[in-house]
Amino acid sequence: MMCGEWAQSLAEGINMVGEAQYEMSEFLRYRRHDPALLHGTQVMAIMNAYSYMPVKMWAGQMHKLNLEMRLRLEQERFVGRKNQPRILVTGSPIAFPNIKIPLLIEEMGGILAADETCMGERGLYDPVSVIDPGFDGMMRALASRYTKPCTCPVFVDNSQRVYRIRQMIKEQKIQGVVYHVLRGCLVYDYEYQMMEGELGKLDIPIIRVESDYNEEDVEQLRIRIEAFIELIKLKEYAKQKKKGCDSNGQILSRIGWWFHLSEGRPDERRESDQYGSAAYGY
Repeated sequence: MMCGEWAQSLAEGINMVGEAQYEMSEFLRYRRHDPALLHGTQVMAIMNAYSYMPVKMWAGQMHKLNLEMRLRLEQERFVGRKNQPRILVTGSPIAFPNIKIPLLIEEMGGILAADETCMGERGLYDPVSVIDPGFDGMMRALASRYTKPCTCPVFVDNSQRVYRIRQMIKEQKIQGVVYHVLRGCLVYDYEYQMMEGELGKLDIPIIRVESDYNEEDVEQLRIRIEAFIELIKLKEYAKQKKKGCDSNGQILSRIGWWFHLSEGRPDERRESDQYGSAAYGY
């Protein structure tokens, strides 16, 4: 009798999370719209709320939000412009209230179009697939859901994470990737070089930003993120004009050199400052 009660309780929990996953999938469909219907920082706060709210309450609020998103789409109530650089955030989790990086991305003119962190889309991406409705069968389904498709870098073979990021870049028309490394979170830091190589094959610019929970580095992050977004704008401008203009090429090279070296040695920083000043005409 006790085992039957456990099985019933487990099935109810799986169904409850499944409902939340369904509402999330509907929400992500609206999120992909260009121009954006909701600011990326707001989306990140909504996804973070899943970790702090009862699942049933969160799913109910998401249902109401999806109705609002549909209304916004019908009335063309957009919060962004069509030509804003579309940014994906990946790497270490960004947990509320430490949302300075998404705030800076949108303050500098970008749009946070996707969030691959474990506090974002990844947590509710795959539903639990139950084949055997018995207690043991549901436990196996849960174990399969939370271990086999997990894209956390603590796993040795993490090709699924690369595949998922490439998929998100294609689906959401991503133009640049901000790779967040929480100071001391070494597992994500180790993967940056591999991710940089994979995105280089797609001609997608990527920037590594290291941060923690204090506000002392906000201005440094602001400079680097602003330069990164300007780089994306210039790349898109060059593509639209369909010509390898020497002046545009020089500006792209200089800005890329600037934000790449801004976390390097002191002598490299001085050189990058010279290139950065030339790029902005100071």
